[in-house]
Amino acid sequence: MQTRTLATLAVSAAVIAGAAFYVSASHDRTPANDHAGELIYPALARKADEVAHIAIARDGDRFELLRGADGTWVLPAHGGYRVDFPQVRRLLLEAASLRIEEARTANPALHAEIEVDGSAKGQKATELVLSDAKGDRLADLLVGRTRFGRSGTAGDGTFVRRAGENQVWFAQGRLSIEREAPKWLERRISDVARERMKHATVVLADGKRIDVSRDKPDQEDFTLVPIPEGKKVKSPFDVNLVASAVELLDLEDVRKADGLAFAGDRDFCEYTTFEGLDVRVEFAHDGADLWARFAVKYEAPATPVEGKKLKKPEDVAKEADAIAARTKGWAYKIPAYKLEYMQRKVDDLVIDAKAS
Repeated sequence: MQTRTLATLAVSAAVIAGAAFYVSASHDRTPANDHAGELIYPALARKADEVAHIAIARDGDRFELLRGADGTWVLPAHGGYRVDFPQVRRLLLEAASLRIEEARTANPALHAEIEVDGSAKGQKATELVLSDAKGDRLADLLVGRTRFGRSGTAGDGTFVRRAGENQVWFAQGRLSIEREAPKWLERRISDVARERMKHATVVLADGKRIDVSRDKPDQEDFTLVPIPEGKKVKSPFDVNLVASAVELLDLEDVRKADGLAFAGDRDFCEYTTFEGLDVRVEFAHDGADLWARFAVKYEAPATPVEGKKLKKPEDVAKEADAIAARTKGWAYKIPAYKLEYMQRKVDDLVIDAKAS
């Protein structure tokens, strides 16, 4: 999939290069405007599909994105976890399409003011280095302030400076450079809708347990067990949320699961759908951090269940395989609001039966 998309990227970059040449050739050639319409990196427009290494640095921090032989992009600093390819594609297209609108200062003393000074500690620029598989650099750019246009992205511009040059250019377009490494990751872990859920279990580190379940897919609310004597459910909505934890679940961070101590028989939650998909989430502590690993299986029920939101057996089998392949060997940091659903206590869900 990514290889085919990279071919499309090459075609798009070639169109960009041709359009920029036309703009440059047809523009008034005055001394102040000699470079107007030129691409910042003409070769990149022709070779964007050859980029295999992206390095991003800012304020002394640096990380890399790498493209493997199979075309998959990964983030080495996070164990080689997969990168969100649409972000990579957008960045390469934006970098390939940057073209000069006008020359600005060539005085190094003024570089910091427009944030093109450098990427070392205490400096403000973001450095973007794009290289091919051989290590040859196709771009090495210091990216500064963006000036947003009044009529959408078409009017946007960015201050840039090529590495090794003092000349600053104001370039048409913007660069969507995410400066935090985890935000480049492929973020979706799972998306199992609550409407498909039959049963969910939460077992805390101290062994205390709650179960929420329902008998039929069209049953709106889940039943909570146990409900202590003299108590009642505070809000069906809160109980239902327990069964929604693996729906639209995205990661905040990821690492290899090796070296983490998962209890297995406690400190876990488990979710089972009416179609027979089972997702188990186990937790391990590493200092102040809580990490989750996933185990997925699928077993079709003896008697098929029908429901508007339920999937066909073959689709559930594919879903189970996809989640298992995505999560095998990895441990994740879960967003706080989802983690709250995964660690609900009985006391969180009940109130005194006499309360109004």
